[in-house]
Amino acid sequence: MIHLTGHKYNAREIIQNMFSPLVGVICSPLANEVCSRNNLSFVEMLQPFSKLLNDAQFRDVSDTSVSIKGLRLNFCDVDWRPPQTVLARKMLNEAVTNAHNDETKSVILGDLKLKLPTSEPWFEQWRETFLTVQFPADHEFTRHFLTCLIVLSSSDPNIVESAQKLTQRVHQMQSVTPQKLPKWFNPTNVLNSYVVLHEGSQGDISKAQQGYELLKSTFGDNKCFLVQINSLDATVPGEVPDYWATYIKRQPRNELQVDQISGPKTPQDAMSMISMPNIQMLSDAMSTTTTDSSSDIAIIHPLSPVQESATEAISSKFSVSSESIASQNINANVWATEPDGDTTGHGGCLNAMDVENLRHFVQDYTVRALIPYAEQMVAVLAEAITNKKGVSKSLLSATKRLFSSKPATNATNQNAVIYTHESSELQTRKLGDLYFMFGHYNLAFQAYHQAKRDFDADSAWQYYAGALEMAAVSAFMLGTAYRKTFDYMEEAIKTYLNVCKLQQFATRATLLSMECLRTSRMYGEAANQLIRMTSEDADLRSALLLEQASYCYLASHPSMYRKYAFNIVLSGNRYSRAGQRKHAHRCYQQAYQVFESRGWSLAEDHIQYTMAKQACALKRLEEASSSYAHLLHPASQQSAQQQIIFLKEYIQMHTVG
Repeated sequence: MIHLTGHKYNAREIIQNMFSPLVGVICSPLANEVCSRNNLSFVEMLQPFSKLLNDAQFRDVSDTSVSIKGLRLNFCDVDWRPPQTVLARKMLNEAVTNAHNDETKSVILGDLKLKLPTSEPWFEQWRETFLTVQFPADHEFTRHFLTCLIVLSSSDPNIVESAQKLTQRVHQMQSVTPQKLPKWFNPTNVLNSYVVLHEGSQGDISKAQQGYELLKSTFGDNKCFLVQINSLDATVPGEVPDYWATYIKRQPRNELQVDQISGPKTPQDAMSMISMPNIQMLSDAMSTTTTDSSSDIAIIHPLSPVQESATEAISSKFSVSSESIASQNINANVWATEPDGDTTGHGGCLNAMDVENLRHFVQDYTVRALIPYAEQMVAVLAEAITNKKGVSKSLLSATKRLFSSKPATNATNQNAVIYTHESSELQTRKLGDLYFMFGHYNLAFQAYHQAKRDFDADSAWQYYAGALEMAAVSAFMLGTAYRKTFDYMEEAIKTYLNVCKLQQFATRATLLSMECLRTSRMYGEAANQLIRMTSEDADLRSALLLEQASYCYLASHPSMYRKYAFNIVLSGNRYSRAGQRKHAHRCYQQAYQVFESRGWSLAEDHIQYTMAKQACALKRLEEASSSYAHLLHPASQQSAQQQIIFLKEYIQMHTVG
C-alpha cells in the first residue's frame, strides 16, 4: 500500500508514492504458508523492495522513450477492502496517538529562540493512513488495479490447475457489472501474471523448474516468474536485517499508556482541558473546596478559535459531530482488549540471496510484463480517443454544452453526469493516469488538460476537479509549474469542497498542494489552504492541518512568528478536543516560547493553565506544578479570586496525585 513514512521524502517522492501503479496480488493457500514462515504475507514481503533501483524505459505512442527514475509499485491484496468509517476513524486516531518525536531543533529568529520538533511523524502517519483508507473513486483510475499477480507454491502437485482456479476467481472479480470492489483499470483486458515461490531449504529447484515450465507453456513466457526464497531453516537465526519493520503497522499499546495520552472521555472533560475556570463559581469553590474543577462552567478565552462565539463554544460540549463522538464518547484511542502487537521479527527464513531474488523479481516483472502492458494500453487508449474525437459519449445531452457554466457554490446535481466506460472523456482521463503513473508527465499534463475542458463543458464537476488536480501536479512534476497551475489546484480544491461536497478529496488535494507550494517557497498560500480545510466536525484533521499551517508561517520570509504562535495554540486546542493530550501539551509548550515575557499576561496565563491541566492528565506532576506556580506568582495580573481558584486546583492536584 501507500508508504510515506520512515524516510524524509521530498515532494516529488511523496507524489510518486501516492500515484504509483497498483498491482493486485492473490495467493494460493500453499503460497501463503511459504510466506507465513517469515511472519509476512507476500504483499508485505515485497514492500521494502517495491521501488526499482535501476531506471526503466517507457515508450509512448510516438515511440519516444522516456526514462523512468525511481518507479515504485504499489502491491495490494485483491481481497483487501478499505475499512468502514468507525474503524477508519480509529486507525487515524491511533496513527497520531502512537507517533511521537522528542528530538528538537533550535530556530533563532532575531531575539526569539524556538525549539521545534525535528520531524512530525504523527502527521506523516496520519497522512499515510488517511490516503490508505480512502475508497477508490470512479472519476480517477490511479487507485484501480492495473494488473494482478497470481502467486503459487512450487510444492503444489497440481500447479497449473491451481493457477487456473485462481485465474477464474480473478476473472469473476473483473467481470462484475456494475463494477464493485476491487476496481480494475481495464476490466476487459487485465494482465494476469504468475509467480512460483520455491523454498530453497525444502529441496532441489529442478522440481520447481518443471512446474514453472508448465505454467509458461500455458500462460506465456513473459507472464511467469520463478522466485526462490526461504533458503534458511526456521530453526536457524536469520541472516538479514528486518527490512519490513517500518512497513508493517503494529499497534502495541497497554491500557495505562493509552489512557494517559488519549483524550477525555466526555465533551465536558474536553472543555475543562482548554478553558479557564469561571470566577462566577468562586463562592462554590471556596465553600466546597473538594468540588471537582471540571464542574466549572467554561468561559471562552480570546485565544479560542476565532470562528466560535461563546454560545457555540459552550454548546460544543454537547457536540454530536462524528469525529468528536469517536474521540470522546467512544474514546477511540483506548482499546484495552486489543492484544499487544506482534513483536516477532520478520524474514527469519530469508538469506541475502533470497532478498536479492525479491528485488530482482520486482525489476524483472516491471520490465518484462508491466511496462509492455502499460505501453499497449496507451496505444489502445490513444487510438480509441482519436477515433472518437469530437464525439461525446456522455449520457448527458450534447446540447448541455451550449448552456454550461462554471460551478457555483450552491450547484445541485453536481454528480449527475454519467459516462460510459467507452466515452472519450473517461478514456482521456485514463490515458493521463497511465502516463502519470509511469513518469511521462508532459503527455499526462496534455491529457489532463484536455479532459478538464471536456468535463467543464459537460458540467461534470467531480471529474473536472480531479482533472484540474492532476494537471497541476503534472506541471509540478515537470518542473515547469507556474502561477496558472497553482490556480488549477486552488480551483480543484474549491470545486471538491464547495460544489461536490467531497471533503476527503479536497483534503487530499490540499495535502498535495501543500507539498508543491512549500517546495516553491509559497508558504503563505500553503498556510491559507491548510487553514481553509479546518472544520468543526473534524478536530483531529483540523489540529494536524493547523499545526502544518503554523510551520508554514514560521518558514515564510520574513518569518510570521506571531501567526505561527496563534495557529499552534489553535492546533493544541483541537488536539485536546480530539483526545490527543500529549500533542496538545506539546503545541501549547511551543506556543509559550513566543508568548513568554512579552507582556501578554492573559495569553500567558491561558497557555500555562492549559499546560497545567494537560500535564496533570499525563501524570507529569512536576510540569503541572511549574505551570501552576506561574499562575500564582506575586506579579500575576489575575484577580485574587481567580488566583484562589488556581490555588484550589493546585492543592487538589497534589491531593489526588
